[in-house]
Amino acid sequence: MSTHTSAKDKQSETKSSAWTFLLVGSGGFLIITLAIIGIIKLPLNMFALAVMEGMFLIFLVIAGLSFKKAMKMLEDISRESTLEEKISVWAKENLAPESLTVDLDENTTSEMKYFMVTELMRERMMLAFPELDDAYAEELTERYYNELFPEG
Repeated sequence: MSTHTSAKDKQSETKSSAWTFLLVGSGGFLIITLAIIGIIKLPLNMFALAVMEGMFLIFLVIAGLSFKKAMKMLEDISRESTLEEKISVWAKENLAPESLTVDLDENTTSEMKYFMVTELMRERMMLAFPELDDAYAEELTERYYNELFPEG
């Protein structure tokens, strides 16, 4: 199980939060504004209405900031995608099953093979791509291991 969250997932979560704050903030702001000007009656005094109006205004500000952050995250998605493509090309050229299992003998258990090979793959990947996050390297290692050794 990977602890890495892709840039695309982070951007999607941020955008989802922005929409939630926008909907709740604008709905609440509208209702409280209608109560303040007397169109609807709420069992609250003017101070409570003003505090709630301020809170919903803050929600709208948070929504705007979240949308702005989500737009900036599009660059991260592009960078991560480019890096993943480079790693994929590199992996096809440098992670051959024969080179990864050269030090293993037939007595090596499948569990030991898994740990030894994935560690070697991760080390090679980190040497080739030092900017790679550990959690992301772990996720990619797992993916490439499953591609190279589908039998487990």
